[in-house]
Amino acid sequence: MLSKVVKTTVVALAIAGSTAVLAQHAFNDADKAVEYRQKAFSIMQNNFAYMGDMVKGDVAFDAAIFAERAETFAKLTGVPWTGFSQEGAMPGDNTDALPAIWDNWDDFQQRAADFQKDADNLAVAARSGDQGDIRSAFMAAAKNCKGCHDQYKD
Repeated sequence: MLSKVVKTTVVALAIAGSTAVLAQHAFNDADKAVEYRQKAFSIMQNNFAYMGDMVKGDVAFDAAIFAERAETFAKLTGVPWTGFSQEGAMPGDNTDALPAIWDNWDDFQQRAADFQKDADNLAVAARSGDQGDIRSAFMAAAKNCKGCHDQYKD
């Protein structure tokens, strides 16, 4: 019986170890890392722009759709960041990312964390249905987006 427990533990540790290694090398090459983060940002932008149209009144406000878009947006804000840490995925011909990202890595990471917090706050506000809270949360997230783009995107 003990032998079975030991074997199970060894297998579990081996799987956990290989998962950690895979997580560190999530991409085959730098181009895939850049493509990954660009696609994640593109989907986030699509959701955010639609919510923005509702906030501005360009599209009729629909609380259920807004909440769905806000939830999707919040979930996606954790996605792109590993695409910046892949070796060789720094600026090049296929990206608008500026070298300032890697020169100011700690600030960039903090902005990413703040962005995720803003997106979570937007999702909470959207669930409340209160358009005043939604507008405030949306504007905070938009300000965060712009600040990062101004500093780290060409």
